[in-house]
Amino acid sequence: MVIGINFIPLSKEQGTGAFRYIQLMFKQMGNYHIQDCKFIVYKQKNISERYLAIPKNLNVEYVNVPNIGTGLKRFLFEQSLFYFYLKSHDVFYSYCTSMPLFLKSRKIFTLHDVYFYSEKARYGFLQRNYLKVITKLCISICDKILTVSNFSKNEIIKYYNVNPSKISITYNFIIKDKDNVVDNVEIIDVDGKHIDTNIPYFLFVGNIHPGKNIVRMVKGFERFNDRDKRYNLLICGKLANSGDSILNVISDASNVYYLGYQSRSNVEWLFKNCKAVVLISLCEGFGIPPLEGFVYNKPALVSNATSLPEVVGDAGVCVNPLEISDIAMGFQKIEENSDIFSSYCSKQIDKFSATDSVEKFMQALNINFKG
Repeated sequence: MVIGINFIPLSKEQGTGAFRYIQLMFKQMGNYHIQDCKFIVYKQKNISERYLAIPKNLNVEYVNVPNIGTGLKRFLFEQSLFYFYLKSHDVFYSYCTSMPLFLKSRKIFTLHDVYFYSEKARYGFLQRNYLKVITKLCISICDKILTVSNFSKNEIIKYYNVNPSKISITYNFIIKDKDNVVDNVEIIDVDGKHIDTNIPYFLFVGNIHPGKNIVRMVKGFERFNDRDKRYNLLICGKLANSGDSILNVISDASNVYYLGYQSRSNVEWLFKNCKAVVLISLCEGFGIPPLEGFVYNKPALVSNATSLPEVVGDAGVCVNPLEISDIAMGFQKIEENSDIFSSYCSKQIDKFSATDSVEKFMQALNINFKG
């Protein structure tokens, strides 16, 4: 069995949630005895094997392609020159909507969400319509679609009229490894200011774009924090499309700091020491930051829409993402009942079993494995 793994959508060593999904899948696969299976991993040459962190006990061959970036350049490369790099596979898998359309093998991809239909503020006209078309093509040519939540599965069926039997849910999950978090991390914002993390803080982790609803999150936090300003709100993540205006709101807010992209070790430290994780998104196929906070028994404040109630359960507060007053009240509920919400964190992590997800993933790819 030869399986091609398409990592060329990753253009920088600053992976998003979709990359985190497949990185954890491979890490968990390293705990299995996988028989008669070779992985051919395609990546842009600037991405190191160390960053991909695929376990050494897996049989892997790496194939470097040129540094092609993202967007249209990547798509054109995939549909033309990529074929000169491709080898023979039984299965070809991509962790996002990125597929050489005329490849002759069994094809599988993970479709995390279809928010280009509902969130027009996040995508420009051309990008939104490109995503609609390329997703439809990938769905039509692929033998199996993986997705990360019941919510996303229902959205895919709704917008693309897909037979439910063609879709498998492989939840995001967390591998509990909280004992390896370093101490005494120095946190610096994008302006070079040292952040006093002795002041209790709420934490947002994710890309900066309109779908994350950051402007309302900031305004709700300011209303909650206005009286005595006892808390900070730390915002951590890469700037995405249409995110510049959001940074202006952050810079004008009191006790709100934009940290930019942070290393994985810094992010883990921030999760470990925060008051709670905040993710009041308008669009979220799964929303892994709340689970990352649950590892450290940190509750979550999330939107009552999309997949987030499914992810958070009783380990946090769900609020109307369009109502600033409701968001402010959510911060207050977290402050007043933090211990109660924290008591459900472990149960909620267990709901998204790493074993279940990775075994469903391997079964979808026809990987022969033993535990």
